[in-house]
Amino acid sequence: MSGYEERLEKIRNLLGERSLDAIVLRRNPNLAWFVGGRVHVPTTIDAACLDVVITPTTVYAVTNVIEAPRLIAEELPGGIDVKTVAWWEGRDPELPTGEKIGSDQVGAGRVDLGTEIEILRQSLVKEDSERLRLVCSDSAVALGKAMRAIVSGDREIDVAGKITDALWQADLEIAFLGVAGERRAPLMRHPLPTTDLVGNRVVASICAKRKGLIASVTRIVHFGPIGAGLVEYQSLLKVEAAMLDATLVGASFADPVKAASLAYGENGFDKDEWHKHHQGGPTGYLPRDWPSNLGVTRPIALNQPIAWNPTGKGWKVEDTLITTASGIELLTNDSSWPSISVSGRSRPGILAL
Repeated sequence: MSGYEERLEKIRNLLGERSLDAIVLRRNPNLAWFVGGRVHVPTTIDAACLDVVITPTTVYAVTNVIEAPRLIAEELPGGIDVKTVAWWEGRDPELPTGEKIGSDQVGAGRVDLGTEIEILRQSLVKEDSERLRLVCSDSAVALGKAMRAIVSGDREIDVAGKITDALWQADLEIAFLGVAGERRAPLMRHPLPTTDLVGNRVVASICAKRKGLIASVTRIVHFGPIGAGLVEYQSLLKVEAAMLDATLVGASFADPVKAASLAYGENGFDKDEWHKHHQGGPTGYLPRDWPSNLGVTRPIALNQPIAWNPTGKGWKVEDTLITTASGIELLTNDSSWPSISVSGRSRPGILAL
């Protein structure tokens, strides 16, 4: 059974469980998951360039005459029929409506299945797990290549340009790119690049995407002696270690956040440091489906992508993992990047330039 067939089976099982006639997929992350391809045109809008309707016996996409040739040739798996509308027409009239129809987007009297479908896609089928592994390793290597090319006289936007070039050369799109130099690293948790010179430190974070799947990675370079900063960074890795130890299939997503909330104070940070930035959460087809917190009750699933991102004192740790039957597997690996052993795991160090 192909990955697409496994995903289709999941949707049709949900159809049967809810006694529905059809399910309409409309949201970008769910469509990218279902077809295993790119479903956007502009990256700045939430609307996808197609809708997909799944019934017990058929699957068809609705799109316009502009997008249909590309989708058929490059994105859609075999077995999905395509209905087209003129470019000036909306797709809604071609979609089923009413109480016997489910959808991942509310409206038109359809049953809201947004949460159920999100849960379905968060546990990856084998084919998608293998694709994620490649996306993650390629993302880490591309980011590392770009970071090695930084000089202390670069502006943050120069660093962003180098990272962007490296990602596109690796066939990776950009879902998020943050760059902070020496001045802004202690101040900004989501540092969109500016014209600031980077100085002696660069913290760069990416969410890189290929065919819908996303890898989250942060790497740091430093020019000249690091001094006390190295101890601070190693202390942050201990906070992350507590989160990784608590990331267990079947446990609540709140557990790693609780572990972090305790570990910050135990490792030289303000005990409320975790209040200043979200700590990460489930990922896969969005940078984060939602940021985990102490009130979350949803359990961690098997084969689920997750990215934690503890931060403090101008440092950040972030990699993408997947849960397995034997524990977590860290995926954003670059064997040429300097590493530090923390709690028995190889973790990224700081690259000295």
